[in-house]
Amino acid sequence: MYRIVKDGAELALIEAPSYVRKAENGCFVLCQEAEATGIAHNGTVYHLLGREELEGAESVILEAADAGAEIQTTKESAANNAKLSGQLSAAARLYVQTAADVPDETALEMPDLFKTWEEVLAEGKTVAENSIINDGGTLYRVVSPGGVLPQAHQPPHGEGMLAVYRPIDTVHAGTQEDPIPWVYGMDCTNGLYYSYNATVYLCKADMKPCVWAPGTAGLWQWEAVDAMEAEA
Repeated sequence: MYRIVKDGAELALIEAPSYVRKAENGCFVLCQEAEATGIAHNGTVYHLLGREELEGAESVILEAADAGAEIQTTKESAANNAKLSGQLSAAARLYVQTAADVPDETALEMPDLFKTWEEVLAEGKTVAENSIINDGGTLYRVVSPGGVLPQAHQPPHGEGMLAVYRPIDTVHAGTQEDPIPWVYGMDCTNGLYYSYNATVYLCKADMKPCVWAPGTAGLWQWEAVDAMEAEA
């Protein structure tokens, strides 16, 4: 194996060099090592330091390398990178699980890092205010002052729990073209559009939290939008 070194740093590790020289017509052609003024790698020609200059080509050094040693080094590097990646992942999960200042938008990008409802139940400890819990794939933020001690019969998605847990809205523009998927107990804002059961609705009043599903009979706060109009 050979190592291509440029400015003291390894540019590439190759099995065999592709030696080149410049022909009379100005084109580069493959040749034997003794005739070569450069090497070609990944479509680029490099000048071999110490040989006849190649105008416009960067100079490199070609060093012989121990294939066995290089393979071992590569394996060790991959193992170390995998170990570091695992440690970083664990650190990130620990941080988001204990932090009370993770923005909604950030939380929605990494839902799997948060503790599940089953995990917090098993721990049996008070969950701090503003902490986030993953309940069946939906993220809920603890809004109860002073936090809450989770109870099996009072899950975040359960009725009457909006003073304790509030679902985090999915990031959507809230326009007719990009409505917000409605979730029980979410904060709904006057003038924004929401989707529910394959229909788009205009919210006509602030409902924070909202416990009335779009389409509820006799509820003037929701106005159904024609499907064809919504797609326009």
